[in-house]
Amino acid sequence: MDILEERTRQVYRKGEDLFQLDCNKQSAAGSVSQRACVFCGSRVVLYPIADAVHLVHGPLGCAAYTWDIRGALSSGPQLHRLSFSTDLREMDVIDGGEKKLARALCQLIDMYQPKAAFVYSTCIVG
Repeated sequence: MDILEERTRQVYRKGEDLFQLDCNKQSAAGSVSQRACVFCGSRVVLYPIADAVHLVHGPLGCAAYTWDIRGALSSGPQLHRLSFSTDLREMDVIDGGEKKLARALCQLIDMYQPKAAFVYSTCIVG
């Protein structure tokens, strides 16, 4: 298995010599590792807010990758259990996708009347 040089101190193969763990580094945009991507981390932090709309502004695969990645208990609202995405395609990225984002956000707010709305920007949008 090839390993990016900048990640060699973050990978250990069983049976090899001891190593010094290299951590506390920012994830590179677009990279998915055991630590996941920056976008995924933001979902983990905000997902427990159960009465909010969580909208992923990016490809559908990003929303599927992080949906329900970590459970959140709620004795009330279950809105966080739904996964929403702008499902950006190639032409959306080229054109900016702002209109698609605005339309989706307005529609979700009108439909669910959430206490808050979070928009997660993926590396594709960046």
